[in-house]
Amino acid sequence: MKLTPHIIAHLPYLAALAETGSFTVAAQQMNITQAAMSYQIKALEEKLNCTLVMRQSGARLKLTSAGELLITEYLYCAKRLNMVLQQLNHGEGKGILKISTPVDFGSMLMPKAMAALKILAPDLHIDLHTSDDMIDLAASKWDMAIRSYLNTDQPPLYTSKICLVVSEIYKKRCGVPKTILDINRHTVLMRENANHRTWKTLLAQHDLTIDHIQDRMIMGNTLALKEAAKQGLGIALLPEFVVREDISEKKLTVLLPKITTTLSSNFYLSKINASQLQSYEQLLRRVFKEI
Repeated sequence: MKLTPHIIAHLPYLAALAETGSFTVAAQQMNITQAAMSYQIKALEEKLNCTLVMRQSGARLKLTSAGELLITEYLYCAKRLNMVLQQLNHGEGKGILKISTPVDFGSMLMPKAMAALKILAPDLHIDLHTSDDMIDLAASKWDMAIRSYLNTDQPPLYTSKICLVVSEIYKKRCGVPKTILDINRHTVLMRENANHRTWKTLLAQHDLTIDHIQDRMIMGNTLALKEAAKQGLGIALLPEFVVREDISEKKLTVLLPKITTTLSSNFYLSKINASQLQSYEQLLRRVFKEI
C-alpha cells in the first residue's frame, strides 16, 4: 500500500479523535459536523482495509493497535514537518522551541537561560514544561527534554556540584553530624519515589549503604526538599544551583563539604531526530556554559 494524498487528508481527523476520545469533541475541534467526522474515519478505515477505532458502549471509543500505530507515526512526522515549516518561515535562531525539564532545573536555571537566549536569539520563543517524569519525546509535543542520568553518549548540558545542607534551626535543635557515620543519628530529607542514587554514591564511598539512614522524611521533589531543610526538618543533599542563594543568604549551611567534592549532578539534553534542532542545541549549550 502506498501513501497517497487521499490517505494523508484523513489523518488530522484521526489525530483529533485520538486526542479527544470523542467524535463530538473532535468534530468541534476540526470545525465539522459529527457526521462528517464519522465519515472521515470510516473512509480512512476503508482505504486502509483495517479497523482503527473501536466504538464502545455509550460515547466511549478506543483506538485499535493499528490505530495506535498509525497515529503515533503520524504525530511524529507532523511534529518534524512543523519544525521544518517554522525554519523555512523564520530562519535559524527563530521560531518555537518546546522543552521539557525537571522541576528544579526548569524553576531555577531555565529562566536565566531563557533571558540569555532573548539576547542571542530574540525571535526564538520557548515553551517550557516542567516535570520530573521521564518523557517519550516521539509521542509527546515536546521537541527537547533535559533530564539527569539519561543513557546517552553526549556530554552533559549542565553539571552541578552537590551540597549537604542544613538550617540553623536544625543545628540548634539537633546538632550536626561530625562525620558521615553520624548521619544515622539525624533526620535525612529524601525524595519521594526516587532511587536515592546520590545518597547511595556518597554512602558507598564510606562503605555504607542506604540502610545506614534510619530516620527519613520523604518530600515530593527537590524544591520541597530545599524548603523542608530551610524549615529545620532535616538534612538534605541537593544540587548546588538549587541552594546557592540560600547559602549566600545564610538560610542554609553546607555540612561536611570535603565528603561531597566528588559528587555531581549531570543534566543531559535529548531531542527528536530532526536536523532543525541542531542550531537550537548549540544555542542552549552556549548559554549553559555561562550560567
